[in-house]
Amino acid sequence: MAKEVFKMPSSLNRSFLDHEITLTGGGWQAKPSPIKQLLFLTGGILVTIWFVSSTFVAHASIGIIVLFVIWSLAMVFYLGGLTKTKELRLMTVPALLSYLPARARKMVARRSSDPSEFASIVGINSIEEDGRIDFSDGSVGQLYLIVGSASHLLFDEDRRGILNRVDAFWRKVQTSCEYIFITTKEPQRIHHQVANLEQRNRELQVRDPDLLELQDEQYDILTEHVGGKFTSIHQYVLLKGVSADGLRQGQMILQSEAEGSSLMVKEITMLDREETRQTLRVFYQGVDDDPFTTGRTGT
Repeated sequence: MAKEVFKMPSSLNRSFLDHEITLTGGGWQAKPSPIKQLLFLTGGILVTIWFVSSTFVAHASIGIIVLFVIWSLAMVFYLGGLTKTKELRLMTVPALLSYLPARARKMVARRSSDPSEFASIVGINSIEEDGRIDFSDGSVGQLYLIVGSASHLLFDEDRRGILNRVDAFWRKVQTSCEYIFITTKEPQRIHHQVANLEQRNRELQVRDPDLLELQDEQYDILTEHVGGKFTSIHQYVLLKGVSADGLRQGQMILQSEAEGSSLMVKEITMLDREETRQTLRVFYQGVDDDPFTTGRTGT
């Protein structure tokens, strides 16, 4: 039975402070809160009382003290709130401070600017013959062309089976490998059809002019129309591992999923260097240049 509601599983890094307790009393029951939140709120209230009673704030006027208490408690309860991942908002403050400088929030990507900053995030150093990608941040990746089973014409039973299979797949995925799905609309791939047509031409025993003209016509239809004017939706998945071992684990999980069932992934095809360059060119190329030959992205 497919799930109607999904939730984020608990982290394996949970400590004693992450355990939740429920405060009750007099028929009143509060929402379960982790111990770290209760300790933070209690400590924040105690620090506020200490400031009001034992520091320079105690010598201020009543109005200033009231405003300070309101501001302090508001900060304590806001920073002591929980995010969707059950972390204190206080833990997001360092990341916020790192983005306060204007330089940290902007990246110049003009054609005349230095591409080093942009390349340090998404740049590619090289693409191997088998299609393995070496990124500038030290991670490695592999691009796959995938075919799924989703359709608006699915029966309810098939839809439930796909949802269950997808849920089971993501439970197996390791954090050492990132799955980046890319959906494009591009001309249909005709490599296999053209290769089959060329093989038929080589094996043709009777070199009849009419047959040769028919093959030329079929070739023109494939290259000029089917592979040029007619577009279709293509979906790719880029496995980006933090290391070669992380990429290998991601490849094994994806391969086993394709071999074990066709519910989530019906077919996968690992792309080589040229096919990878052709696919990524959509994201990396400029107006009139090819980044994989000019080196503007670090390749």
